[in-house]
Amino acid sequence: MKGRGRARISQCMIVKNEERNIERALSWGKGVVAEQIVVDTGSTDRTVEIAEQMGAKVYHFEWIDDFSAAKNFAISKAKYEWIALLDADEYFSEEDARKVLYYVRQLQDKHYDAILSAWVHLTDEGKVVAVGTQSRVFRNEKGLRYVGRIHEYITSVDGSDFRFVDATKELSIYHTGYGEIGHQNKVSTGRNLKIILKELEEHPDSHRMLGYLGDEYYSASDLEQAEATFRKAIALMPDTEETMDPIRASMTFTKLLEILYAKSDTTEENFMGIYNKAILRLPQEGDFDFYAGKYFSRHGNYRAAEKHLRRALAQLEKYGTAFKSMFLSGDIRQAYEMLATCCFNNGNLMDCINYSTILLKADRYLMSTLYLMLTAFSFDEQSGRAEAAPASAVAAFLGQNLYDFSTLKDRLFVLKAAMKANYGSMVTVMRGMFRPEELAVVDQALAGERGKS
Repeated sequence: MKGRGRARISQCMIVKNEERNIERALSWGKGVVAEQIVVDTGSTDRTVEIAEQMGAKVYHFEWIDDFSAAKNFAISKAKYEWIALLDADEYFSEEDARKVLYYVRQLQDKHYDAILSAWVHLTDEGKVVAVGTQSRVFRNEKGLRYVGRIHEYITSVDGSDFRFVDATKELSIYHTGYGEIGHQNKVSTGRNLKIILKELEEHPDSHRMLGYLGDEYYSASDLEQAEATFRKAIALMPDTEETMDPIRASMTFTKLLEILYAKSDTTEENFMGIYNKAILRLPQEGDFDFYAGKYFSRHGNYRAAEKHLRRALAQLEKYGTAFKSMFLSGDIRQAYEMLATCCFNNGNLMDCINYSTILLKADRYLMSTLYLMLTAFSFDEQSGRAEAAPASAVAAFLGQNLYDFSTLKDRLFVLKAAMKANYGSMVTVMRGMFRPEELAVVDQALAGERGKS
């Protein structure tokens, strides 16, 4: 092995008709990787032209319905010590790209084969919808290759252990392929479905491949077929804890739970039957309790919802996100919002306030969250509890931890929330923070808003 200062990266990718993404896909590696290799599998647009203009080495590979074959061909063209193999609809941020180079140099003389990164799924508007785990940066060694015609993965093919370092908290791959536009393109071509069905012809009892087939039906909005396929996959799973492919097993259970949650007539027995199988197979997963919390919240059982949401967040804190809690970590705000609401409905006002505070520290202008918090403070005040905080103390707490009351914007925002919550004493305190001339303008504006509503 060469010393760490000599560790270099070959960026590889396979593409077909990616003119929409190829420039960004190659841009993140500029100044970080030592070479860029693009393997085209039959583009009819400007993908090849753009890649060549950007200085990439372009090779052509005849498509044989086998993603591993194409990716392994790309690897065979790489000449440097490490490989970064991202898809055309994936990229590292500029900061994380520099970290990748630092990582490979630190690991060059250590016994690791790959680096785990967070896998952040984005909508076309840039909203995070889920956070998974991928190993897309790995050593350029003959014993490491992709396996599987579809939903392929890098692994040791020479019988040795596949060793990786967990960098999911430091590195993130951003994935735009499941935004509405990119995802519709994949569904419309039927590319994945064709290969999955071919795999199932050869391995009809593969619960892993049946899970991917369920994904295809789910993406095409054929939820009846998706539910039936996911149930079949679960029935074929062995009654043991999943260790070989936890992400696939988790997705099968989670998407079925999501389908059941969305159906208004799903019975608790039906939902919890799948949930109980899921937690036995993947006891460290937080997504199952996240969806159980959503299910019970929807049906007004706030005590059960609170229990499951607390457990989901505890799982996330204890076990992290490597190969687990993909949907919970991608929508952590909703989990806290639901938990705060459940605590309020269950009379746990202090917990409601605590969870609301967590949310507002992330985004202080969440009106629904501040409204819920102030309503909880108001109810506590009305309860007559000796320890209940007076409105002046609540305002001081907000001013010290969340808002800058020297600005008109923050004072007005909190005043509006207090009015919405019918928190009279807080309204009085907040109005006292305005100068008379400010208050005249505020009252005029508020009157205008009430007139429009």
